[in-house]
Amino acid sequence: MKEIILNLASQTGFATLDYKNYIMILVAFLFMYLAIAKGFEPLLLVPISFGMFLVNMF
Repeated sequence: MKEIILNLASQTGFATLDYKNYIMILVAFLFMYLAIAKGFEPLLLVPISFGMFLVNMF
């Protein structure tokens, strides 16, 4: 089980994350929060923030 998890972590973007990626992930979560909790343009911000999150993972 440990080998599977380590293999998965090494094949995804988690192995090469930099501080820039963490900042962009925080911005993506901020956009997601603004869209869902505060209602600021949810049809626009939810796909943008989800795309930002996915791009920074891979």
